[in-house]
Amino acid sequence: MTYTLTILGCGVMGQAVLSAIYKAPKATSVIKALYPSKIITCNHDEPSAQQVTDLISTFETSPNGIEVVSTYGKNVEAVKQSDVIILGTKPFLAEQVLNGVKDVTSGKLIISLAAGWTIGQLQAYTPSVSRVMTNTPAKYGYGCAVVSHSPQVTEDQKSLVSELISHVGKYVELPEKNMDAATALVGSGPAFVLLVLESLMESGIKMGIPLKESTECALKVLEGTAKMVEESGVHPSVLKHQVCTPGGTTIAGLCVMEDKGVKSGIIRGVEEAARVAAELGKK
Repeated sequence: MTYTLTILGCGVMGQAVLSAIYKAPKATSVIKALYPSKIITCNHDEPSAQQVTDLISTFETSPNGIEVVSTYGKNVEAVKQSDVIILGTKPFLAEQVLNGVKDVTSGKLIISLAAGWTIGQLQAYTPSVSRVMTNTPAKYGYGCAVVSHSPQVTEDQKSLVSELISHVGKYVELPEKNMDAATALVGSGPAFVLLVLESLMESGIKMGIPLKESTECALKVLEGTAKMVEESGVHPSVLKHQVCTPGGTTIAGLCVMEDKGVKSGIIRGVEEAARVAAELGKK
């Protein structure tokens, strides 16, 4: 299978997915059939298209022989050529962009990155819809992608979506009812983790550790702890208590954090992000 894929709105997330697909390791002939031979990126103006062109110029030859063409103002022509469409626009622009190509989307597979847009809304343009929520670490191959499919998406199309999107990092399929929560946890999650990272870094500075060293230590603490949880398979609370010595420094610090509502604050923040995510598709 050789096909063309169009990315409608190739901004931060569109470029992250583009990079992941383009740079995917060389596949066997069977798997290679799931990759496009050509990707057309579509943006609304020349400066936006130039950003993609500049990104493409940094790429080496695609291991799977993918050609990339950056365009602007040519959405209809690009979609006409394509069997698969990735919707990478901001949620508030999705309706305008989709309405502009609605006459040529029927029968195609839409893979939507637009937060808040439900499968039902997207099916106004084509029956086969895969809704994806990913995050900015996807640009470096360390992202997470949560995916839901419409009933009309075939097993072959699911395999295609999995192969293309899994290169951003961890690939997880969930029912659509979980997508607003996934938007908050996965999509907004990096910002929440960066707040924790910033807090750890600045705590070191406050106590006299220079900026560079404090940042390095905070980064390694987050990286190492995440790896420890992932590789051990042990619940975070169990690992947390393994760090706590009776009457020691760690439990003292944790008690102050609990007094300040750190855990509940994070949980409520994610819940609020999910609430807002549910409203995005209604605007």
